[in-house]
Parts: sequence; structure tokens; C-alpha cells
Amino acid sequence: MKIEYKPRKEVPGTTPKEPSSPQAAEIDQDATPSATPKLPELSEPEEARNTLPLLPDPSPPAPPAPPAPPAQDNESPSRYQGNEEEKNVPVPTKLETREIACFECGDTHPANVRANSSQCRSCGRLISMENREIKDAISSCIQTRGDVHIYKKGIVHSAPIQCKNLIVEGDFTGDAECSGDLILRRNGKITGKVTCRRLFVEKRAKIEFINSVVMDECTIDGLVTGHLACRGLLALEKKATLTGNIKVGRLTVADGAKHTGQIQMGGF
Repeated sequence: MKIEYKPRKEVPGTTPKEPSSPQAAEIDQDATPSATPKLPELSEPEEARNTLPLLPDPSPPAPPAPPAPPAQDNESPSRYQGNEEEKNVPVPTKLETREIACFECGDTHPANVRANSSQCRSCGRLISMENREIKDAISSCIQTRGDVHIYKKGIVHSAPIQCKNLIVEGDFTGDAECSGDLILRRNGKITGKVTCRRLFVEKRAKIEFINSVVMDECTIDGLVTGHLACRGLLALEKKATLTGNIKVGRLTVADGAKHTGQIQMGGF
């Protein structure tokens, strides 16, 4: 197979132009579009071009200073102040107790003053500590280490009472054993035995004791008939009238008070 080469036909009247000068060549070169577009040069101030960028400080930042300790009060000896919640915690109050005696074995032990009952530590018996109010007639015995109040309409006949404090405004004729005070405020005859720590016979009260009365202290401001034995002070006030033999540790008689009977000082 033969390949024939044909000569290139030239258009008549056209001749390739040669650049007449280097400047014309540069113009032609600039006029020729480039494959990659040329970005415009940004104009930067001369000071920015001559200034180097600031590099970050390689050293780590200094830790923050610890807060200053709170100022302590010189008057407080404690080194630990505690937070507000601990300061506001209520402090438990001290338990209030009093000595009570067992009705069965006589042993004494401390008991909570707000309790209604307590158990004897020796014999195990339950001891009542409730307060009793007598407003009508009863005939059963009363045993409590609380207080007993016999009101004006209250009647206790031939029934023994064992309590702490006994206040009599009504009718009472039985035995009375009080670890505290016996307060008599009205007329009456007490046929039973009476033992108390302090005896008070108030004004306008007329009391007759058939059996002996034993107490540690006694104050009389009414009319009393009976034999009394007082280990401590027996005081007769202005309105007092006492008829009977007395055995006392000390005796004081106010102006206007009267006493009929024998007096024995001491000898308990």
C-alpha cells in the first residue's frame, strides 16, 4: 500500500507574520490566553510585609492562684469552721429524767419525765407515770408516779393514793403516799396515814388527821387538828391554828398563829 503525501495548499495572498521586534513578540505572548488564570496581586501595606507574624507562646499558662483562706474569728478556739449546713444542724437536747421508785420492790431508777410509763430494772414491773384527774366518785386505789388532782366534785373514799403530787379540792379520806407535795385546799377528815415530802394547808382549809402525818417540810395557814412529825421546818403562818402534838426539826411561828399541844424538837 502506498501512501501519498500531498503538499499543503497555501492560500494565496497570506503569508505568516514574523515578529518584527522582541516587544511585538511579548505583546503577542500576552495576548495569547493562558491555560491557568493569573490571580491579581493583593496590595499589602509595606509595614505588614516587613512585620513577621506573632507566634504563640509555647510556655503553658500559669495556674490560677488558690483562694485565700477565710478569716477565722479569734474568739473561736475551733480550727474547723464547717459549712452552713453543718452549723444549722440542730443539736439534740439533753434527755430530762427523774428518779422514780417501784411500787413492788422499792428500787429507784431514772425515767424520762415525758414518758407515760417505765419498767422497773429490778423486778420488771410496769410503773405508771400518767397524771390523773378525779372529777367524780371512785373507790379503786391509784398508783402512779405522776400527779393526782381531786377536783371539787371528786370523791375518793377509803382508797389509797400513791403518786408524786396530790392536790385535794374535793372529798378525800384514804391513805396518801406522795413523793412530792400534798396540797389541801378545803375542809375534810383524813382517816388514813399520810406521808409526803412537803405538806401545805392553805387558807380557810380545815383539816383533821386521825392518824399520824409524816413529812420533810410543812407550811400551815389554815386550821389543823392532829399529830404531826416534820423532819425539817414546820412553819405556822398568820392564819394558822394547830391543835395537837408536833415533833419538828425547826419551828417558826408568825404573829397571829396559834398552837395547842406538846412540842418535841429533833429526835428523828
